[in-house]
Amino acid sequence: MTKPIVRGEGQSKLALCECGRIHFTYGPLTLHFDREEFLRFTKSVARLGALVKQTPRPISAVTHPASDTDLCH
Repeated sequence: MTKPIVRGEGQSKLALCECGRIHFTYGPLTLHFDREEFLRFTKSVARLGALVKQTPRPISAVTHPASDTDLCH
């Protein structure tokens, strides 16, 4: 059984399971973490958020992605 912790405006939900797993749902996607994985994930998202804040709008297009995993779509 999971216990909802945080609910976004219909878009996101964070739940802590009795087994200790953390379930983060954003739209149709749910990510399942153990505690340490979740903490690493939140640190990565925080770093990305700081980078986005420092980037002037609009973000210019990348002409040559570093790898296939860097593609936008």
